[in-house]
Amino acid sequence: MSSHPGYPSTAGAAHVSGLMPPSVVSVIFVPGPRRVLARVSGEIDMADAAGLRQNLTMALTASRGGLDIDLAAVTFCDSSGLHVLLDLNHLALRDGKTLVLTELSRSVALLLRLAGTHHVLTVHGWAAPDIRPVTGRPGPRRPGATGAGGSTPVGFGIKTRRHGSTVHLAPTGELDLDARPALDEVQSVLDGADVVACDMQHLTFVDVVGLHALLAFACRLNARGITFFTYNWQPQPRRLLDLFDDGYPPADGGGPARMLRRFRRSASAARAAGTAEARREDSRRTEPPPP
Repeated sequence: MSSHPGYPSTAGAAHVSGLMPPSVVSVIFVPGPRRVLARVSGEIDMADAAGLRQNLTMALTASRGGLDIDLAAVTFCDSSGLHVLLDLNHLALRDGKTLVLTELSRSVALLLRLAGTHHVLTVHGWAAPDIRPVTGRPGPRRPGATGAGGSTPVGFGIKTRRHGSTVHLAPTGELDLDARPALDEVQSVLDGADVVACDMQHLTFVDVVGLHALLAFACRLNARGITFFTYNWQPQPRRLLDLFDDGYPPADGGGPARMLRRFRRSASAARAAGTAEARREDSRRTEPPPP
């Protein structure tokens, strides 16, 4: 449920209450002269995301300067909730407004860290150093961040090898907003290719912007009639794929959804192969020595 005490009597906010059916998520709106504060509490999942999106969109539309969202009382948030925040941010920028996350619960903060969206969304008082990384990665990369030893900037590159009509790609580094030019450049060397095989072994980190760039890259190859597949996914990108797979309903037959599930299947296969190899190694270690 939601409430809006003293909410401005504008067309965009006149019927905010009642849009969301009773559920485990609730929103209280506190209007101000230029901005609206939305205090969200409870659990945000696919069942509640549509109603939450509608409420927050109306509040953003009714505001003059933008929307502030307090997520301190959110106990759970999945990828559908993250999509709501990203879409609202895009809408705010389009309309010359801003979206600000004023407070984060631990679960939301970990989600933003995992998805790499903490540098896409505006977050007040972002306390990344106080949150144990989910992936073992030393911390979020920001513009100017350095790699091991603090000497070389962490970047992104793609190595290419060609054998007839098959092209092998080996991306290295971190796939984020800065990676798009490299992906665009690779398109120019794929003329005459039938198959593109992408080894993800040295791709150490992917954020949500990078994932969308990779999906767009794969869809462009598909439009050119080029088969594209990936393998050797690393743990953090695999977790991101698991997270965002929920954001595309199975009924969605569009290109991005199909490509995303293809990525996820290859990542799952890599995970299963790694588990099987670990079990074989454990079995070899526990076998008694031959007489």
